[in-house]
Amino acid sequence: MIEEFKSRCPSGDIIYDESRGEVICAETGEVLAEHIVDLQPEWRAFSYEDSLARERVGAPMTEKVHDRGLHSVIDQKSQQGRKLERLNRRIRASGKMRRLVRALRLMNSVIGGLNLPNAAELREEAGNIIRKLHAAGLIKKKNMRAMVAASIVIATRNLNTPVEQAEIARRCMVTFQDLWNAEMKIRRDSDSVIRVKPLDPRRYVESMASKLKLSRHTTMLAWRIITIAKRDGLTSGKGPKGVAAASLYIASILLDERKTQKEVSRKVDVSEVTIRNRYRDLIDNLLIVVNV
Repeated sequence: MIEEFKSRCPSGDIIYDESRGEVICAETGEVLAEHIVDLQPEWRAFSYEDSLARERVGAPMTEKVHDRGLHSVIDQKSQQGRKLERLNRRIRASGKMRRLVRALRLMNSVIGGLNLPNAAELREEAGNIIRKLHAAGLIKKKNMRAMVAASIVIATRNLNTPVEQAEIARRCMVTFQDLWNAEMKIRRDSDSVIRVKPLDPRRYVESMASKLKLSRHTTMLAWRIITIAKRDGLTSGKGPKGVAAASLYIASILLDERKTQKEVSRKVDVSEVTIRNRYRDLIDNLLIVVNV
């Protein structure tokens, strides 16, 4: 919020007075804005020590629920409380918001089942994508599950988190073709509102090398091959798993840990045709010098 006022201050040094809701230029003393409403949770203080700690009350805003976490929690121990909670749920998710609620609920369930170390960050990224798709009217009743699956796939790419697309499709109960169609629709109809970052092939190298039982030297050579290929633009538009598999195949040949294309394909779940095509792309465009 304060960043937008820096251009109006010669030195760019801004002071935000929370108690008065004012933004002040430190150099000139000019009040750039006043009566700013603080939308963060209230400060919590039960004693003098608490007031020094300046602890906020409540959880921060989140993208993984439709109201961003800005709702009341009602005690359901009594019958009256349970009635109020049911009424509160109906009011919170009325009309068009119900589809968003169902989509976010499915997203949270699927990501929770993937057991990823950055699940919380992934939920925020996927929730933000789903919210934008809902606002653009791209989430329909028939394609809701496919759109959620595509949103999770895009979120994993944006966060460089390698996850099998087949596993996401299975948990969302959609076919791989439905997932592909939904992702293409997002890329085509979202008007560049949704950022889609390609996944780095190097994220697959370690896990693939482990499955193929390759040495550390071979793994590092495959890493270097991908790094040079990325620098030269050879990985653009190519599937990251295919590039990683082909790089490991080349590295295994160069360091005399030869693996057949069939064996690599079977162990890392990449088709032989894909490995062969990416192998040719790399061999034909990279200068590899072997010291004998």
